[in-house]
Amino acid sequence: MSEVGTDVAPLVLKNGVFVAGHPRSGTSLACQLMESAGVSFPSDLSADEYNLDGYFELSYAKELEKKLIEKAMTDETVAEMNRVIRLLNEGNGLTGLKIVHIPALLFYRHVSKNIRTVFVFRNPADVKASMLRRGISQFKLDWVYNNNALIAAYENISKSIVISYESLLAKSPLVAAGFKKLGLKVDFSKIHAERQSQRNSQVLLTSDEVNMYRLLKKIEKTSCR
Repeated sequence: MSEVGTDVAPLVLKNGVFVAGHPRSGTSLACQLMESAGVSFPSDLSADEYNLDGYFELSYAKELEKKLIEKAMTDETVAEMNRVIRLLNEGNGLTGLKIVHIPALLFYRHVSKNIRTVFVFRNPADVKASMLRRGISQFKLDWVYNNNALIAAYENISKSIVISYESLLAKSPLVAAGFKKLGLKVDFSKIHAERQSQRNSQVLLTSDEVNMYRLLKKIEKTSCR
């Protein structure tokens, strides 16, 4: 792949299944639902008081997301990416990966033979409040930028849906239809709405955040049909 300045040959991801969204947006819940449909998410992060059912994340894959955004596809990042792809390819059945630095997903898209993605978003006020509750005052990518990348990735991955955390909690028929569109039949009994820690937060939002949230809700209505 000389066009990206690397001599290390990237592996082909045969059947990638991804969940992508900003932190504290419901990505772990989406992963849990997808596991009920037979998708396995390798993880080395244990459950805690903030994610009682686990994070469904690989720490080294999460670090790779940052490197891909900073350095693009170099010999170093391709070698690390191959490690992740090898794990996904060798899994029994469908093996998935959760991504929170959403621009990094587009690098996986470039090496994927067949990719399916569930994009998750949440009311930005509740995202901010949830992150502050955890003691995370800042994230490397701001909410608007990360969700702009979500939209760009959605527009470039044909087998993808955009769903909100609120629709997941409500067990919306729209969400069920969206998962079915991707060939996944999920078990909504896995959802425990009472565990939601932030709801209708009055944290101040920018006009860009308000407009982005409205746009994402509009996209959600059409993506799952």
